[in-house]
Amino acid sequence: MSRWLKTTPLFTMLVAAVIGIGPSLAQADETITTGDGLLTLRASMPEETRVGESFTYTVEVTNASDNIVLHDIELKQRKAKGLSIESVSVKGADAKNQNKDKAKKTTSEKTSKSSDSMNIAMLNPGQSKTLEVTASADEEGELRSCLEISSYTPALCLSSKVVKPQLELTKNAPEKVNRCDVIELEYAVKNGGTGDVGPFVVSDSLGDGLATIEGNSELEFQVDGLKAGDTRKFVARVYAQKSGTFSSRAEAKAENSDLSSRSKETSTEVITADLAVNLDGPNRLYGDQMAEFTASITNTGNAVAEDVQVRVLWPNKSRLLDMSDTSIAKQDKQSKNNQANKGEPTPAKNKADKNKSDKKNKDKSANNDKAKNQKSGNQQSDKNGKDQKIAMEMNEDTITIDRLEAGQTATFDYAVRAGDDVDKLPTKVVATYVCAVDAAEDQAKAEARATSMAMVEAKIVRLPAMQMLVIDDEDPVSNGGEVAYMIRVWNEGDAADNKVKVVAELPEGLTFQSAEGPTKHSQDGSSITFEPIKTMKPGERMDYKVIAKADGNENVLFKATLTSEKLSQEVTTEEPTRLFSRQAKK
Repeated sequence: MSRWLKTTPLFTMLVAAVIGIGPSLAQADETITTGDGLLTLRASMPEETRVGESFTYTVEVTNASDNIVLHDIELKQRKAKGLSIESVSVKGADAKNQNKDKAKKTTSEKTSKSSDSMNIAMLNPGQSKTLEVTASADEEGELRSCLEISSYTPALCLSSKVVKPQLELTKNAPEKVNRCDVIELEYAVKNGGTGDVGPFVVSDSLGDGLATIEGNSELEFQVDGLKAGDTRKFVARVYAQKSGTFSSRAEAKAENSDLSSRSKETSTEVITADLAVNLDGPNRLYGDQMAEFTASITNTGNAVAEDVQVRVLWPNKSRLLDMSDTSIAKQDKQSKNNQANKGEPTPAKNKADKNKSDKKNKDKSANNDKAKNQKSGNQQSDKNGKDQKIAMEMNEDTITIDRLEAGQTATFDYAVRAGDDVDKLPTKVVATYVCAVDAAEDQAKAEARATSMAMVEAKIVRLPAMQMLVIDDEDPVSNGGEVAYMIRVWNEGDAADNKVKVVAELPEGLTFQSAEGPTKHSQDGSSITFEPIKTMKPGERMDYKVIAKADGNENVLFKATLTSEKLSQEVTTEEPTRLFSRQAKK
């Protein structure tokens, strides 16, 4: 019988241990290989163990060949004096595999207590299995355990690659291209057979969205023939009429036979740039306060955008004071959440008014109409769909962003000051990106366009700011002398105020003599009341005079009170005056 079929018995491995008083961690290793070099055993046993206690040792069985499969491997445990074999099992991963499906376990690899043999159904080239033997010794001295390779059957396995002769068609397409670039599709047809191929046609249905430079969606190559072993290559130039993923497979088909071949399906992702404009600015301005705006243009697409044109518009009656250069930054999560809808106005985010704290008595008035102004400031169109915010004539300036990568944001600032006679300040930013495949015959379908707009309208709030000043013309004042108090009232705001009223109060020690001012006055005891001024325009000033006679010897306070329609509370100003008496020396 050939050694390639069966050999029995082959080798016996001897592993010895000394039965002593205490256990040892040291291991005795032995290795043996069959004469044909196919099978290798490696055993490891403790060098020392105790009488009557169980111990384990392992045997690793390895198929040492490169291309031979070993079947029906049988190992036998020889009986040894003083040694009792309790169990033999497969160790580690092999044991786990056995426990997964006990019902399907082959009888050749079953393990049980008191087993003196172990059958391994199959070992692939290079594969190993480890046996774990549990035993015990019942007498002191040297213990010998022998494991015998009883038999195994080698089998030589052959493999062959199945190939398809005759036409073999391959197609290559780029995985990703820009919407405005030409797409090159490469085709190769090989005659892998033993005879020549007559005329055949290579065709590819590009589908909706892709077209040849001439505008056709069906691509076709006529081939007059192909000799055995020869290859013919073709290149098609196409373009995308929209973004998306386009897939197709080509087919080569002979005209005079049933010979044909289909390529694998190829997919090309067509990417394009897209724009989102965001505009931040105040929704409220006070008087001639400068309005500052921040515009950001984000490329929300997945392709670069070059030569992005940005238009900035503001009213004719207002002045553009300044515009910064653009700065480029990568897009963050917050800016993604604030992107404007394409082609639709974007409501402004309220921006803090830097000079608001410098305006006296304006906060309360601003809070009263905040809700009303918020609603009107964010309204985009009237019931008829006409844009009310940009109805006035607009000035325009244009900037160019040379290159904006996907996910990048270009930001710039600009400042506008409203005219004196306007009550609102609308401004908007429009960004446009256009590209096209120049080689395409149908330029309308070959053009890609992205446009986005954002707009802000700030309400101009004009408020009066009433001020009052009181001074005396003489201090100190002797008894019997007169003192004149000048009361000056002026409007330093940017809006008119109404019902401006001044009341003067003389302290004890002063006696009213006369008064004059822009309106009539009346006296009631120590109080002098001037009739209200109907309207005081911005910058307008009014002077009042009260003359009193001194009669006392003390410091007194002259008081004037100012009220108006727009003042939330009265304004009081005091002027101290020292009174003294002149007595003749005796």
